[in-house]
Amino acid sequence: MMARQHALSGLFVGCLTAGALAPAPIPVKALTVAVAGGAALVPDLDHPSATVARSLGIVTRLLAVAIDHASLSLYHATRAEGDPGQRRSGHRLVTHTVPGCLVTAAVVGLLCLAHPLAGAAAACLLVGLLGLGVRALGGGAALTAGGVTWWLLTYEFFWWWTIPLATFVGAFAHVIGDTFTNSGTPLWWPLLRDGRRWRLVTTPATFSTGDYVETMLVAPLLVFATALASLWPLGVVPLLFHLLASGSA
Repeated sequence: MMARQHALSGLFVGCLTAGALAPAPIPVKALTVAVAGGAALVPDLDHPSATVARSLGIVTRLLAVAIDHASLSLYHATRAEGDPGQRRSGHRLVTHTVPGCLVTAAVVGLLCLAHPLAGAAAACLLVGLLGLGVRALGGGAALTAGGVTWWLLTYEFFWWWTIPLATFVGAFAHVIGDTFTNSGTPLWWPLLRDGRRWRLVTTPATFSTGDYVETMLVAPLLVFATALASLWPLGVVPLLFHLLASGSA
């Protein structure tokens, strides 16, 4: 999937996650949505040409090259007999797995626990990625997210775990999104299935990245689903259920 659709999928699951955090303050819910949207671009940090790899210039490009090589090395070190031995790219390997998403969330969580400023920097970068993905928002949203994260980690520390949680669900949304494409993802890694550990899993119905199905069908559906899901953390959905329950009583 393309960066914009990944960002939208992250926003969608971010809205669902924020909606489930009913007692949380509004800034915490908003931060959850924004961080999930940005985290949905992170798994592609294994590809030097991806949007996330170009986000901070030479710094993220070098990081992407390093992750690409590390991912490929892990593949060859852990591949089973049925996995191809001629693989030459680390793209869509470990960063596109559940353990890879958990590691990403753990890094963000450790930064939040290390110092409020470290957590704020992480959130600022993630929301900056969201801006690149949707081609909107800009630096102001990223700085605002950093400020809200600093406030949360300083004065509302009970909710610190929502930041790594949002990171995980956003990254996992990326993995699920790519599973719908023709290329697939190693979704069940490190489980051994049919003699392969890195089998690329796809859904029964797939599409090619960037084709008309993604741009003309998937993208509008994601926009609609995200707009609808955003009503939950705003309290509109619970209000509707309350009104419906009252009307049927």
